[in-house]
Amino acid sequence: MVFSLLGYARWPNEREVLRLCVDGSSRYGAKLAEGGVLASGRSVQSRRIDLQDGVSTAGCDSVYLGPMTDARRKNLSTELIGRPVLVITEEDYECEIGSMFCLNVVDGHVSFRVNLDAVARSGIHIHPAVLQLGRRRGPSP
Repeated sequence: MVFSLLGYARWPNEREVLRLCVDGSSRYGAKLAEGGVLASGRSVQSRRIDLQDGVSTAGCDSVYLGPMTDARRKNLSTELIGRPVLVITEEDYECEIGSMFCLNVVDGHVSFRVNLDAVARSGIHIHPAVLQLGRRRGPSP
């Protein structure tokens, strides 16, 4: 799911290799920390960061976050202002503070919500079809 979301994003200054930073407190980040290749063939280079210890997100094109308090989420959001960093969060059910995509895992099924305000402020272009998928409420027809 995460690599699919990254594949539908376009940064203002594209790089050959996408830099994904994975928060050490994330529940589902272990596989992401291995890096990989998007469907487009673009490489994803991952590194683990520990945001609980105040590690900076400098050098990250995208950040995958684990559960955190609203206060810490607000601080991180402030740090990212003016920077094109795609933020994907797990267990942020409201999806209102800084995160662009919020993943929910229930009974082995992954769904996501989109924070359109965060997407608009980021400067990153997301394919409109992905934005529509994230806005759906309930089962699709």
